Amino acid sequence: MNHFYEWPKTRQEYNIFFKEVFRLPDFWKDFAKKTCFNLVAAGGDTAVKLAAWQYVFGGTWSPQEFADSNSYKPLICGVLAFGPTSWLTVPFENARRAYYADKTWPLELRRNYTSATQALFRIPFEEGPSYLFKGGFPLITNQFLFWTTYVNFYIFLKNKFFLFWVYNDISYELCKFIFMSSSFAIASIVSYPAYMTREMVDLWPKERGGFCTWNNSYRQCFKWMVENMELQYYNYLRGMFAW
Repeated sequence: MNHFYEWPKTRQEYNIFFKEVFRLPDFWKDFAKKTCFNLVAAGGDTAVKLAAWQYVFGGTWSPQEFADSNSYKPLICGVLAFGPTSWLTVPFENARRAYYADKTWPLELRRNYTSATQALFRIPFEEGPSYLFKGGFPLITNQFLFWTTYVNFYIFLKNKFFLFWVYNDISYELCKFIFMSSSFAIASIVSYPAYMTREMVDLWPKERGGFCTWNNSYRQCFKWMVENMELQYYNYLRGMFAW
């Protein structure tokens, strides 16, 4: 039997909605599983990337330290640090997708994963290790562009506004928060095409024969996105502020 729901519109409806969600069977158990998986995937991946950056770039995050004036050093260090580490997120993302996609398959074809973590450990033995890295190029490109842009723009802002907290009564923590938020926004915009390339190829409604508009080719999709860049960023910004 199919059930159809409408999105809550009033505060009272939102309260009822969340109460019912929290009462769902195994809600907190599933929530704990997903939270732990995401913490390991995102937290571990981020920690390795930042550790690699710190090792290659050197220095500290001290507010009194002026970043290297050589504008090419952060870029080169970003390539050296994030080039070899950008693939780390791919196995976790593929395991997460396999876990959710498994629920949509016919019963006789399902793997019956109980969690994304179980999928991560079962896939290498059942599908082969290469499956965890399938379709990973757009995601690797996305991660590389995001983190390289993030650290370079952060250092750029730190250099330009170094005197704000050194000679003025302005909190360094506040400045750092603004720098990090601005860098995150710019990095998200720069890496957006690579992220959407995979989303549009893998999740776009397939035509007969199992091929999407771009013939399941990341290259063709990325080329189309570059040619229609204004439209893509318009939809991106509209989606950010729509809610």
